[in-house]
Amino acid sequence: MLTWPDDQGPDLLVDDGGDATLLIHEGVKAEREFAKLGIYPDPESTTNEEFKIVLKVLKRSLEAGNHKKWTKIAERVIGVSEETTTGVFRLD
Repeated sequence: MLTWPDDQGPDLLVDDGGDATLLIHEGVKAEREFAKLGIYPDPESTTNEEFKIVLKVLKRSLEAGNHKKWTKIAERVIGVSEETTTGVFRLD
């Protein structure tokens, strides 16, 4: 849902649980770390199964040569609406 055929991505998110917002934030962080240190995200660095999936997605993106994908998406998004308090707490 965040990868569009024209490579632009969304400008607004209605997020339920904060997953998409978390992915974008962590994606920017991973891209910056990769640019600075050449390090890929390590899914085994966490015991949280959901976060492992996030790190796997980001690692695959970087390995595929998408070194600015999440940064471009973050620059384009102008608003996020979180539907649940659970999602708000996750993003805190």
